[in-house]
Amino acid sequence: MKILEFGNKEKEKLLLIHGFQTPYQIWNEYIAHFKERYHIIVPVLPGHDPEQMEDFISFSECAKELEDWYMNRCGESVYAIYGMSMGGVLAACLWRNRRLKIQKLILESSPLLGTGRLMTEVQIKLYQMMTHKTQKRDPKIIRQAVSSIVPECLLEDFLKMMDHMPDETIEKYIRCLAAYRMPGDMDIPGTVLYYFHGTKSNEILAKKTARFLEQHYPDTHVICFQGKGHCEDSLLNPQVMLRKLEEVFTDA
Repeated sequence: MKILEFGNKEKEKLLLIHGFQTPYQIWNEYIAHFKERYHIIVPVLPGHDPEQMEDFISFSECAKELEDWYMNRCGESVYAIYGMSMGGVLAACLWRNRRLKIQKLILESSPLLGTGRLMTEVQIKLYQMMTHKTQKRDPKIIRQAVSSIVPECLLEDFLKMMDHMPDETIEKYIRCLAAYRMPGDMDIPGTVLYYFHGTKSNEILAKKTARFLEQHYPDTHVICFQGKGHCEDSLLNPQVMLRKLEEVFTDA
């Protein structure tokens, strides 16, 4: 796993974890905004780096690799982790493992309760089909990508990533997402948990997760973005999300 670093290494640590089929460059504006105040760490998850072909095995394997790297270079303390969509599942694994001492854990639209067998099979076929069409530069799929996944300035990075993602990688990610179940009884003091989600139809799993967290972890700060889709502002309107993160980071 390639792990990138930005900013002053003497500052508090901010870990940014991208989502599935999202290029790590989605963090460019976040890095530019925060690099003077934080030491920013950006892992490029397996299967998402067109320059380094690496097979995805599991979230637990990714968590261990990231933890080992982090603890060797930075110690145990992490000021904040922000996991977007699938990246939030990896972030939740880091929290659950207790190897890192995380002050603020921010999960956005992350599916933490798994899915059933039928939905899993449908999602695998859907993502593989969309990936094939992207690789063939289907105009409709490209337009959808620009309207819902990446701004046009990152389209080339997105296409390069998608060109190098095989069907096997897609299937492994979807099956691991489907199998993940966040326990409802973890007691990990010292971490403030935030969960962001939208209200559009593609946020059904996120809304279900939000209700679960409110029930089992009542101290969770659940923040709902009315009229927004899956990670809409974080992907396409980063300046909006940066203002929300500023609020989170200044919250005692």
